[in-house]
Amino acid sequence: MRTSLTVKNPGRRFLGCLNYKKKNGCNFFVWVDPQTCERGLEYAKIMQAKKEELERQMEDLKMMNNELGRGIQKLEKENDALFVKLAELTEINVTLAEQAGPRKTTNRLRNLTMVLVVVILVFVVCVLMSSVKHTHDKKPLYLV
Repeated sequence: MRTSLTVKNPGRRFLGCLNYKKKNGCNFFVWVDPQTCERGLEYAKIMQAKKEELERQMEDLKMMNNELGRGIQKLEKENDALFVKLAELTEINVTLAEQAGPRKTTNRLRNLTMVLVVVILVFVVCVLMSSVKHTHDKKPLYLV
């Protein structure tokens, strides 16, 4: 069985007994790190601030993503309701056309209904695509 070796403190220096953590071994172990220079301390503060800002931005993006998800669900419900209404209107249209008898207006009503269906579908697709596009429009933030 293979095990992966993970390094918990890369680059840190230490002194330790060769028999450290072995049965009947020595427990001598100390970290030997040089003092960090003033510039290094300043850089560490800058990096910590950048890390915290990125974490805040990530939380904001998660919240926006959740809000967009709820928005998409709402749009899907509205879309379903529109399709139900469209089906009702189509039935009424067919009933009226049957009552009026065969005329040229029947084809016009059918064509008008088809145009209405296409317009509604295009609108719904545009709204959904717009909401998805806005989640990916954000340019990545590069901190210098």
